[in-house]
Amino acid sequence: MVTGASKRLAVLTLLLLAAGCKPIPFYWTVPDGPPEYVRGYNDGCDSGIGAAGGIWYKYWYGFRRDPVMLDNPLYKQGWNEGFSYCRSSFSTTQTFF
Repeated sequence: MVTGASKRLAVLTLLLLAAGCKPIPFYWTVPDGPPEYVRGYNDGCDSGIGAAGGIWYKYWYGFRRDPVMLDNPLYKQGWNEGFSYCRSSFSTTQTFF
């Protein structure tokens, strides 16, 4: 038999797992291009979600930028495009976090 404590633990676990996940539409926006661009896009997208999201997203995503890659123009371009896209699109996919 499932107790009330077990149900609360299951709900808490699901909430914590959901807080660490990107909203599903962001998994479908994997850009084409060289590895440097894709890496920059992913870092920028995570940063954009952290900037636009609630407290859980700020905790899990925060600000990501690889200092070694800052001089790489493909990384910079990918980061800027990923940040802009994910930050502006996040509000349309955000649920209750």
